[in-house]
Amino acid sequence: MPAEIAAIERLLRGGKSSVRRGKVWDQICAETGVGQVVGKEIHFTPEERQRLREYAKAEHGLDPQYDSRAGGRMAMASHNASEKLSPDSVFGELLVLATAGSANVRVSGEDVTTPLGSVLSVRSDCLDVEYLQTQNLVIIENGGLMPYWADLKLPASFTNSVILYRGHRENVRAVAELVSNQSSDKLAWFFDFDPSGQSLALDQGKGSTLVPADWPELGRHTPFNQPKVHRNQSVALKRLKGRATGELFAITEHMAREELAVMQEHLVRRNVRLMELTITCKRI
Repeated sequence: MPAEIAAIERLLRGGKSSVRRGKVWDQICAETGVGQVVGKEIHFTPEERQRLREYAKAEHGLDPQYDSRAGGRMAMASHNASEKLSPDSVFGELLVLATAGSANVRVSGEDVTTPLGSVLSVRSDCLDVEYLQTQNLVIIENGGLMPYWADLKLPASFTNSVILYRGHRENVRAVAELVSNQSSDKLAWFFDFDPSGQSLALDQGKGSTLVPADWPELGRHTPFNQPKVHRNQSVALKRLKGRATGELFAITEHMAREELAVMQEHLVRRNVRLMELTITCKRI
């Protein structure tokens, strides 16, 4: 009953006294006998709100006002018989990474490398963070590229690197924490080569962005360019023009003239050599 738990949590933690009617709330009210229907809403008295709190505690062993269901099924299992009450995905808390060149990671006290075509999924608390700080770290935006990490044509200074997926669920928080502790000279980001991707790179505020080394050769008629995608990024392009400096500004101008939007997948599949540009922004 994760939906019912979540609904009660939102009501109590938001300090609300009414909700919009819906299937979930109709079910909750039918089971608990609380609430007064007023038009398209259900209203609750302070006593009924307390009853909802006690209902959740009695049925699921959780205090919906204070207890967290985050942390995955194993964490949830210590609170409740139903580990499936956790809202987290099955593998969402795991960091997904690979090691290129001579780089390695230290997991639970052991040095680990990844063979070609494989990735490592690891709990963040098992990863030696201090050791990671001695390695180059490349953050990949698209998780679909991770099994093909060996095809990245990394610049010479990042040939030996730990390649880490940026994440999209619970692992996003862990990646952000790792990045905050990584020195800028050992950190690089790989985003799409388009206004949106490079604007996102600038948003990171540290490290380098990886772009095609031969970017002047990419043009409007490059077979794997997507001009339509570029045209949909006018706001991102304007933002990038206002912030980019140095060579990235020159790239932005070229990108605008040629309507460039080249996705990471095409750069990797076509073995496009990459170079790093230090992330710097104009002061606004």
